[in-house]
Amino acid sequence: MQSPTPEAEREFSTPMMQQFMHIKRQYPDCLLLFRLGDFYELFLDDALVGAKALDIILTKRPRGKDGDIPMAGVPFHAADAYIAKLVKAGHKVAICEQVSEPGKGIVEREVVRIVTPGTILDEKTLTAKEHNYTMSISIGDSSVGIAFADVSTGDFQVTEVPYTEQFEQAIANEYVRFSPAECIVNETSYNDPRILGALRKERSLNVYYFPEWDTHAKNAEQLFKKQFNVKTLRSFGLHDKDQALKAAGALFGYLSHTQKQKVSHVTTVRTYASDEYVSLDASTISNLELFKTIRDADERGSFIECIDETKTAMGGRLLKQWVREPLRVKKHIEERLAVVDLFIQERSIRQKVRARLQTMYDIERIVSRLAVGISTPHDLINLKVTLNAAKDVSELLTDVSKVPALFAEAHASISAVSGPHSIAEKIQSLIVDQPPFDAKEGGLIKRGVVTELDALHDGIFDSKQWIANLEQRERERTGISSLKVRFNNVFGYYIEVSKPNLDMVPKEYVRKQTTVNAERFITADLHEYEDKVLRGQDVINKLEYKLFLELIDEVLTHIVKLKEVATHIATIDCLTCFAEIADRERYIKPTITSDGDISIFDGRHPVVERLKDTSFVPNDTTLDARDNQLLLITGPNMAGKSVYMRQVALIVLMAHIGCFVPARRATISLVDRIFVRSGASDSIGRGLSTFMVEMVETAYILNHATKDSLIIMDEIGRGTSTYDGISIAWAIAEYLVTNPERRAKTLFATHYHELQDLEKQYPDHIKNYHMAIEETHDSPVFLYRIIRGGARGSYAIAVAKLAGVPDEVTKRSTELLKQFNTPEQTK
Repeated sequence: MQSPTPEAEREFSTPMMQQFMHIKRQYPDCLLLFRLGDFYELFLDDALVGAKALDIILTKRPRGKDGDIPMAGVPFHAADAYIAKLVKAGHKVAICEQVSEPGKGIVEREVVRIVTPGTILDEKTLTAKEHNYTMSISIGDSSVGIAFADVSTGDFQVTEVPYTEQFEQAIANEYVRFSPAECIVNETSYNDPRILGALRKERSLNVYYFPEWDTHAKNAEQLFKKQFNVKTLRSFGLHDKDQALKAAGALFGYLSHTQKQKVSHVTTVRTYASDEYVSLDASTISNLELFKTIRDADERGSFIECIDETKTAMGGRLLKQWVREPLRVKKHIEERLAVVDLFIQERSIRQKVRARLQTMYDIERIVSRLAVGISTPHDLINLKVTLNAAKDVSELLTDVSKVPALFAEAHASISAVSGPHSIAEKIQSLIVDQPPFDAKEGGLIKRGVVTELDALHDGIFDSKQWIANLEQRERERTGISSLKVRFNNVFGYYIEVSKPNLDMVPKEYVRKQTTVNAERFITADLHEYEDKVLRGQDVINKLEYKLFLELIDEVLTHIVKLKEVATHIATIDCLTCFAEIADRERYIKPTITSDGDISIFDGRHPVVERLKDTSFVPNDTTLDARDNQLLLITGPNMAGKSVYMRQVALIVLMAHIGCFVPARRATISLVDRIFVRSGASDSIGRGLSTFMVEMVETAYILNHATKDSLIIMDEIGRGTSTYDGISIAWAIAEYLVTNPERRAKTLFATHYHELQDLEKQYPDHIKNYHMAIEETHDSPVFLYRIIRGGARGSYAIAVAKLAGVPDEVTKRSTELLKQFNTPEQTK
């Protein structure tokens, strides 16, 4: 959208349209929702775009001799749903409100908030257990700064990665960790085809140029020092990360720009480094189906759905973060495992804790709405309910025989905001239990709390009593038995007399309105008492709203403590979730080591096990840095190779997030990276064939794996000719066992039986395994067991028969296979 010029602004004769054009000129990249009474209106090009996106009627407004102005509107009380639809379509929306009372002249208006895909705050639009991040990128000569912020929770994280020729992969890896809704960049990056192309590979990512990006990036240090009231950014880890600081400063400025105020609920910036957690690249996250399935792109059937039985939105979001960021420090993993173990033993307390967690609301998002000025009285009530429930949880945890440090820290934080004289108590004492939705409507503050309010209520009560008794008094005085005293929002209080009785109306009655069957009147006394009621109610409403805002300000002085409580509650939620699943599904506590060995006995796939109608067949796994470094796995499709390999990766991942694992016994050595390369997919939009995608992902693994990594490689070299594929697969396996720096623990599945000869050449590193098959029947029976040794055949034709391929095709395939296997054919 182009910015209107001052000349265009003067084209309009009405002050209102001139005002619209003046404001629109300040927000040319937004659809301007212009408040007119009970509607938000869109004009001109905005109306054309908005009407189409919202599927609403495009109307028009007279412009005079020059014709009509396109116009489309939505009711202000239902605006959130329409705004969400516009934002989902990729539009930015500027909300322009009336900021002065109607009177002489034009009503003052100004933009109070900008809503974008990454800054939407509407509860109904946001997914409770999902963060909604905005991303910012700063490209330097030697490094790339990447920042992520969720304005709906106040979460703010930054990192800095080296600038290399493959920086697009670094961006992709960070993107998949956070799944941002939008990304902001400066003008230089927005006009750089390579950078813009790297960002727009993700179709769901909205990329915007932020005109003030460079200004905020330049002033980032001063901005954060002021925000956090500190003299140095050293404690945030930003003092020596120039590009990360720039990306963070620009993003923080963007949040302030969209919210039109200080975002006080952003209380810290977390700087993270890739080596702090087990690295999971984009391909691994996709192939393990951690957050959504490959086939349906749906959370149903994913790993996160399998393990997420959290009771709070805060816990659900934290669990996703734990899965994205598996721990690498043995002490921290064991601390989580110890608490899970404790909750398994204390089943009764665990169940009571989870019952209280279920009654809690989302502290982080409540605080965010309070901070940016879009909260309702119900947010305060929900905060009070949640803090009281948190207090109950804290007290339950004190009954645990062995109290971990986590419980003590949680108790201290919760006590600070839910004990005597706390904000929970202040909300309880001031706000009625069932407040109105709109804080300006009145009926918000409890009686007996504020003396001035009580006096006003008493005055209104007396006036209303006088009015309530007026009807009976006037009937007796005038003799008009049908006389009624009524009230409506347009005419206020009035006396209604039916037309047959008009001759009995006293002379002091003043006619106010005529209806079909009656006349309506007012008297001087009624007008006086009406004024007392209406003026008194207006004073009450304004005073109550003032007290409401003061209470919010007081709550916001406890932002840091409230966010600490949210973190503790989310942590407890995740750990009780782990305990609940482990108790029910027979998961065991893994032993964590750093000796390089992985031993899993009777391991099971956590997702497939739940989905199968029949009992799941468990399998053992031994991986180490010695003679079991690379397991070469053969056998037909459908025999369970992929499930087996992925279950090993998931068990290792689960151990690193502090979760019990589906096995009879498991010893897991710490890993630095998990790589999963599987499947056949292309990227036509990027000009990459199936085989090219496979090789790009393989190259990334070979260039980044270390001796402490875990690699899952499934069917490498299948996208080309047989002998090319065999050669590439052979060389890759060989590289992983002969290069000391890349000797990662590897599960290597292949249909190329020729690769089984690698065990003879590298017996100290490679072992052959295959999926067991029962061959005593007409067709093979898959046993889903992995056993030592190589497979004798691929059973491809048998699998084709099981899949329903016509008999004539499978018979002909059998004939051809015999021909190809004759000595003459193999010469």
